[in-house]
Amino acid sequence: MYLIAGLGNIGREYEGTRHNCGFEVIDLLSEKVGIKVNKIKYKGLIGEG
Repeated sequence: MYLIAGLGNIGREYEGTRHNCGFEVIDLLSEKVGIKVNKIKYKGLIGEG
């Protein structure tokens, strides 16, 4: 079992900045392995697969 976490800031002012590189890495990894990150749990978004 693996857990990969990506942190980022919410808001348009942070889109495309270094403050959201964690979000971007998770988006790329999940797309590459075919896991949808679309469930809300534990005050965050999760994907399982």
